[in-house]
Amino acid sequence: MAYTNFQIIQGDTWPLTITYTDAENNPIDISNYQVIAEVRDKPGGKIVCGTITTEAGQIVSDLSDPTGATIIATFPGSMTSKFILPKAYYQIKIIDTADTLLNGWVELEATNI
Repeated sequence: MAYTNFQIIQGDTWPLTITYTDAENNPIDISNYQVIAEVRDKPGGKIVCGTITTEAGQIVSDLSDPTGATIIATFPGSMTSKFILPKAYYQIKIIDTADTLLNGWVELEATNI
């Protein structure tokens, strides 16, 4: 599991590229797994600000990676506009194994337009 914080402008599309590797940095094929990404008000929080999944097509395998270890998760601007200011907590998990790929805080800057 990796802990990483991000900064985005609220309402912008937020794409994430994630490569899943083992402890020795060897790629692990996740191209056939189901993945979910959720943004909440805080860790374990009751307010869900947005959810994307492989099933809905918002998380896809990166076809340029022949190992199948890289995915691209994209939160659309219509979703990030609902993220709670000034920061929200995100977590990306493999549903099949319950492994967390990435988690942390996304700090939001309000759009000026």
